[in-house]
Amino acid sequence: MSIDARCQEQKSAADRMFMDFKYSKPGSKDQVRSLLTLSFLVGMWADFLDNEERRMSAALSLRAGA
Repeated sequence: MSIDARCQEQKSAADRMFMDFKYSKPGSKDQVRSLLTLSFLVGMWADFLDNEERRMSAALSLRAGA
């Protein structure tokens, strides 16, 4: 999956998370849930980018060996 596709896939969750956080009472369940969602999405991006780096490194090593 491309970075653009991943962004589009997560756009609605990010929009909802932002609105819940911005317009909720400090410390409310909605704010806590939005922070948990943010933490989850950051973890997903970390995994995605780690895999992307490994994939690109493998592709570059094949290219260097040619």
